[in-house]
Amino acid sequence: CLGGHPHWKVKSGSVCCNISFMCNVLLTKNLLYFQNNHTSHVLPVGEGSSSKTDKKHSNSVDVKANEEERRSALEKSIYVLTELVETEKLYVEDLGLIVKGYMTTMNNFGVPECMKRKDKIVFGNVHQIYDWHKDYFLGELKKCVSNPEQLGQLFIKHERRLQMYVVYCQNKPKSECIVSEYIDTYFEEIRQQLGHRLQLNDLLIKPVQRIMKYQLLLKDFLKHYVKTGNHTEEIERAVEVMCFVPKRCNDMMNVARLQGFEGKLTAQGKLLQQDTFTLTEQETGILPKPKQRQIFLFEQLVILSEPTERKKEFSLPGYIYKNSIKVSCLGIENRCPNDPCRLVLTSRDASGSLQRFVLQAPSPETRLSWANDIIQILETQRNFLIALQSPIEYQKRESNSLSLGKGMRTSSSINSALGTYSSTSVDSQRRPCLRSCNSSLPTMP
Repeated sequence: CLGGHPHWKVKSGSVCCNISFMCNVLLTKNLLYFQNNHTSHVLPVGEGSSSKTDKKHSNSVDVKANEEERRSALEKSIYVLTELVETEKLYVEDLGLIVKGYMTTMNNFGVPECMKRKDKIVFGNVHQIYDWHKDYFLGELKKCVSNPEQLGQLFIKHERRLQMYVVYCQNKPKSECIVSEYIDTYFEEIRQQLGHRLQLNDLLIKPVQRIMKYQLLLKDFLKHYVKTGNHTEEIERAVEVMCFVPKRCNDMMNVARLQGFEGKLTAQGKLLQQDTFTLTEQETGILPKPKQRQIFLFEQLVILSEPTERKKEFSLPGYIYKNSIKVSCLGIENRCPNDPCRLVLTSRDASGSLQRFVLQAPSPETRLSWANDIIQILETQRNFLIALQSPIEYQKRESNSLSLGKGMRTSSSINSALGTYSSTSVDSQRRPCLRSCNSSLPTMP
């Protein structure tokens, strides 16, 4: 039974079958305080006082209308919660088809020579995900049906645990490559033996879909729950968490699909941004046809890649390496007032020649976010070079900046102040030319 109550019965596959009892229990509990709190504001009525009687009647009508609104909102919240629990049950069942079906079969009967050492790549850490959801998380979600206020804290508490999805998604492209090779042969034989309706690739995509789904359900829950009069700070924080985790998962999947880059991605620092831009112009001039580019912004490198077509129906597109810009050579040109999506990156080589990449961001917000991160990278590098060149001067500057509240910079100030910035090139034969390369960088307020 859900929530530990025998009256709550749910049939497999349904979103909710008998919600009225639980709604009434929760509504009574949540509305009792509200009613008592509002009746204290009703003025006492004296004999012959029609105005006070009217006011009392008006207050009663308002309270009743407010109660109905809260009742409706809480009922909708519980419906969303029930959907969350029901879909979680189905999700655990799907994961069980992988673990108790494919993985158990392959362990019991062995794998063909061509598949040896590949089976671990195929499944990644799906067993870990399955065990946690089956043995713990599903049960905790069920408890939230009778205690909706605990939902937000549940996701906040397990933010670190949910990072296992990042690991799964990082391995997903390698898994897809192997599965696509054997989907119509080896894995099809196992599917028929198990009597499964879905193919293996349909099951292996379930964790990716599920981690993306949580934020949608939490947002839907919050939309209704905020109207109940209850505190929503924790559920709002939970929404933020479940927006960040899927983004991190998506970033890792895309990076893992990058082909043709000869360097080590792990040596490029943290991945700060990745998004799809349209390349309209580069050093050769305006392109006859704009080109789509998937761009990755690392702490040490910017990589421009070209999306490729899907190899199989179920696979996601990969990316072919095209260009890269070292942060030590990176620059960003001033914002164009008439085109808020225009982003111009520059790369200056050792000879001093400048290469420009004129890009169109998918939205002004995306362009501003990228500009923000790039400027901070360049400022960090500039400060590092100043510290190497003049340690005492740098320490004084840092002390002054801290006393004035270093880092308190708004996106609007960045947007308005954005000029032409570039990294400092350091020649081993010369001192860093900070004035010529970085003089236009704004000082920290």
